[in-house]
Amino acid sequence: NALGSWRLHECTMFVTLEPCAMCAGAIILARVGRLVYGAHDPKAGACGSVLDVIHEPRLNHRVEVTAGVLAEECGGALRQFFLRKRREAESKIEPGHA
Repeated sequence: NALGSWRLHECTMFVTLEPCAMCAGAIILARVGRLVYGAHDPKAGACGSVLDVIHEPRLNHRVEVTAGVLAEECGGALRQFFLRKRREAESKIEPGHA
């Protein structure tokens, strides 16, 4: 709304993890001009790791992609986040209800 348009041509999106297929599709549909991501996603990445939705030539929008920026730091932050989430979930399980 602040830009007065749903087209985000002049915007840069920064994310820690390579977008999945659904997110890559949303980036294309929103006409994001540039995507910068840190860690590659070997399980669901759609910017070249597993799929390459973001560079699909049949689509009508091109996104400039910069990959691997601070990849080690981003990967470490993601690992710590999910480790913390798993520990929180485990602490909520009552004994005998696993």
